[in-house]
Parts: sequence; structure tokens; C-alpha cells
Amino acid sequence: MYFGAKLVVISLENIAYRLGVSQLLVGLTIMAIGTSLPEIAVSIMGGVDKLYGIDPNVDGIIIGNKIGSYLTNITLILGILGLSQSVYVSKWILKREGIMLFLSLFIFLLCAIDGVITRLDAIIMIAIYFIYLLIVIKSEKKLERKRQEVNSEKESLDPLSLKPIESLLKPSTLKKDISFLIVGFLILLGSAEIVILAAHSLAIELNIPASVVGLLIVGLGTSLPELVADLTALRRQSHGIAVGDILGSNICDILLATGAGALIVDFNVDPILIMFDIPVLFIAISLAYYFLWTEKTLKKWEAACLGSVLK
Repeated sequence: MYFGAKLVVISLENIAYRLGVSQLLVGLTIMAIGTSLPEIAVSIMGGVDKLYGIDPNVDGIIIGNKIGSYLTNITLILGILGLSQSVYVSKWILKREGIMLFLSLFIFLLCAIDGVITRLDAIIMIAIYFIYLLIVIKSEKKLERKRQEVNSEKESLDPLSLKPIESLLKPSTLKKDISFLIVGFLILLGSAEIVILAAHSLAIELNIPASVVGLLIVGLGTSLPELVADLTALRRQSHGIAVGDILGSNICDILLATGAGALIVDFNVDPILIMFDIPVLFIAISLAYYFLWTEKTLKKWEAACLGSVLK
């Protein structure tokens, strides 16, 4: 799944590089969706498996994966980034994406509160996600037009996020990028099917609920692309991509990835996820938001505190 996602992300970044897209926009859209492809693939293949009776009890793995990935990103991944080096984020980014973080989880809770995520719920979640993307793109275009003004407002905006991204590879052809996309998607879908079947077998062998496997094991595994991509972005001093990917991936995971699978078939939601795990998520988001908001940076002790939440 890691290599499949990597192929897709590289091809998407190369395309964005040709278009001169800003770092923040890449982080919130292309990188966020790209590094969320494992979660999207797991949802789609899980929906197919349940629809055709290959694995009718896949619900716990799918929903647990989304919540587990969300929790891993906002605690462990952000914590590792903060421990590795200073993470800077502007309050302007936190105002927009921070609000959407809370809103996306609240929408998921409303859809799951009755114990099932239906196709109608899926349509609502996907529609809200794309409305959010349109708002992001529109606001980014306005910022690009006001780039000269940004230089005099460094305290309120992050100028690093407005720089054109740097390609991860040497310039490639459009045909090559499209080939990477196709091959990457095929690898993702195939490996997602293996992950789902293996996770279900593991739950049976260990005699534990499938939602626990989805939450702890599959959720952690599908978050690896975010960790690799964000560490790489920080090493390249691309703080806009790193922070934007963390925020954007969570929003994408809980709305788009969940909705992609629920469009195929309804998913049942384990009551324990609603009563315990989602409230823990709200606490984790509030803690991360507070740490980032205070001084626009994540201190090492704050990063360690976030990482301990997952434990």
C-alpha cells in the first residue's frame, strides 16, 4: 500500500509542479488525498467484499480504520514530526482547517449515531468534503493574487505555504505520470484487499473485535504514507505541505474515504466507537489545536504529550 500510494503521490506532485500550485494547496488537496489513498482503497475494497459476500463482517475493520487513522495522524504522526524538528503553522491555517477538523468529525458522528452509515450519509459526507475543497481552492487563488501584500503580513500568514512546490523527481512526461497513477492505483486496490482479509483473519485468531484490529493495526498501517510524506516535507523545509497534509488527511479520511466505501454498501458502526473512541478523538484534536495555537509552533514536550494520547 505504501509503494502504491507513493507512485500516485509522486505523479500528482509532478503534475502540480507543472501548474505552479502553492505548497499549502498541495498539502490540503493533492497530498492529503494522495496520502489518504490507503484508507480510500480499504473502504472501497471493503464495500465490494461486503456487497458480494466475500467478507460480510468487514464493517468493524473499515470504520475502525478511519477512526484509528484519524487518531494516529493527530497524535502519533504529529508528535513524531514535532519531536524531529520544529513544526510551524500560522493561525490563519488553524482557523480554517482547525474548524473543519472539528466539523468533519462532528458530521461523521451525526451520520454514525444511529449505528449505520448509509449511502445517503456517504453522499452527504462526500459532498461536504468537495464543498470544503472548493472553498480551499477559492481562498488559495485569492491569496495568490495578493502575494505582494502577504510579505507585509508575515505574522498572520505563512509565506512558506505560498511558494511553488518542488518536484520530488526530475521533470517527467505527462504519459509517465499517468502511467504511475494507473499502476499505483492497481497496487493500492490489490494490497488493500490483502490487508482487509488478513485483518479479519487476525481478529478471528486473536479472538478480538474486528473494530479493534481496524482501529489499532490497520489504522496505524495506513497512516504510514502520511508519516513518510510529512517527514520528507519537513526535511525540505516545506512546512506548508507537512502541516497541510496532517490536517487535510484527517478531513479526507473521515469524510471522503468513509463515504467512498459507504456508497457501495451500508457500514454498521460498533457502539463502542461512538461512546469511547470518537470522544477521545475530540479530546486529541482539542489538545493538538491548543498546542499549535499558543505560539504557532509545536514544542517537543507538547509533541511527546500528543504521542502519549495514542498509547
